[in-house]
Amino acid sequence: MTAVRRNARLTLGVFWLALTGCDARSQATLPSGALPPAPPAVTASTHAPSTTSASVAAARSTGAASSALPELQVPASQVYEVSDLKPGEKRPLLIFLHGLGASGKIAFDVLHLAALGARERVFVVAPDGAFDSQKRQFWNAGPACCNFDHANVDDVARLGALIDRLRARAGVDPARVYLAGHSNGGFMTERLACAFGDRLAAAASLSGAAPTADITCDKPSGLALLEVHGDADEIVRYAGGRVFDNASLAPFPSAEQGFQDWAKRFGCSGSAQSGTELDLDPKLPGTETSVEQFASCARGSVALWTVHGGSHYVGTGQQAFEAVWRFLSAHHQ
Repeated sequence: MTAVRRNARLTLGVFWLALTGCDARSQATLPSGALPPAPPAVTASTHAPSTTSASVAAARSTGAASSALPELQVPASQVYEVSDLKPGEKRPLLIFLHGLGASGKIAFDVLHLAALGARERVFVVAPDGAFDSQKRQFWNAGPACCNFDHANVDDVARLGALIDRLRARAGVDPARVYLAGHSNGGFMTERLACAFGDRLAAAASLSGAAPTADITCDKPSGLALLEVHGDADEIVRYAGGRVFDNASLAPFPSAEQGFQDWAKRFGCSGSAQSGTELDLDPKLPGTETSVEQFASCARGSVALWTVHGGSHYVGTGQQAFEAVWRFLSAHHQ
């Protein structure tokens, strides 16, 4: 195993911060009033917090989180709430899912989600996954990623309940609910798109992977799905395989195969069309990102952005994430 993969196994969050050069202390103070109400909690970080709820602390000590974990609550530091709503006005909601070893707080700070929320007048929520035995926060997105302890955590149910609570909240437009995630959060985003596609207007998976072709999705109708992947990704390989090249994990499909599998689920006809190339990564020359999309689908739509020369962290830079947001916000149910 290479040094990159050994270190990545410990935490992806530390690498993410180092690569982006983000200092969490530079973020502006968020308004009071979390969405939804959160119990007292310390701010999440790349290290395990000193105080947690009893159930999460128990999961950390035993290395086996329970499906009886309480419903997801999000600290105020991982929420942006639109505060200037007019009577009866409803605004969009963005939910962002962090990668393995990162946290909602890291995602909130690195992607400047509070600034995005203020500028676009959109509610933003970045929840935290459960802790594994290595004190990494993770999402149980299926056998490919990233429940290394085989813990009994039903994140489909937990995140589905969170989505339902947020969609029903006053001020949130249920027709403009967007979901995005990076790495393990990208896997989880695509798993939720499969399970709850009828509750989302659009979703974006950054360096994640699609469910395998044999997985039947319940209600993907109307969903606009975007997959963003670098073809030089050494952790979740563009050509498919296993996370960290770990033979003990289930395989995931290539980015292109996942794109085609989603097209079948959405009832797309014909061949994928090429779109205008994009410049997502200022460190790579020119317009390095090719765009593929299906123009004619019976249900929903799917697009694949391939970042040529892009690493595992494509989509987490400000320039790329702004483009992802423009894709998401262009859709509604």
